Amino acid sequence: MKKFLAILPTQSLICFLLCGAGIVVFVFLIIIPNNNAGAELDKEIEKINERIEQQRILRPVFDSLLQRVKKKNPTELPAVPKEKLKRDDINRVSTLLQDMAGRHQLEIRDIQTDVNEIMKNTGFLLIRVQAVGDFMNFRSFLLDLGTIPALEQVEEINVKAIAGSREYRLKLWMAKK
Repeated sequence: MKKFLAILPTQSLICFLLCGAGIVVFVFLIIIPNNNAGAELDKEIEKINERIEQQRILRPVFDSLLQRVKKKNPTELPAVPKEKLKRDDINRVSTLLQDMAGRHQLEIRDIQTDVNEIMKNTGFLLIRVQAVGDFMNFRSFLLDLGTIPALEQVEEINVKAIAGSREYRLKLWMAKK
């Protein structure tokens, strides 16, 4: 060892050790953390690529749903000019409702006109309707109700299942003069 130390000057040996230590520090402080960060970035890239692939698969579904939303709804109710019921028309409301129900294969069991509302002169007439029939027919009946010019609002709809059918109870407000 003395021969080796004699051959190499002390200053060269110190420089050699410092350079070696610098290389080891460089490897441990820069290269290894960069490799770890690179591995983490690779995992994130894989996750993002999976998400992109999922989005690519779901894109046609999204486009079709977007087209459906942009389409106008074909079941929009037509705007009917509002008119108030005249005294003579109040008597015809029940026959009008029965005719509508008949067109939609519903059976009207009861129509009650609230006499108190007629006497109070509030400007509105309360009618309670009880009908029986198929639900899809009831839906079209409701759409047909929207065509009555004096209809102000349908305040309440109760649906009750009965044997082989449904029972509907409606609370309608009509505007009157």
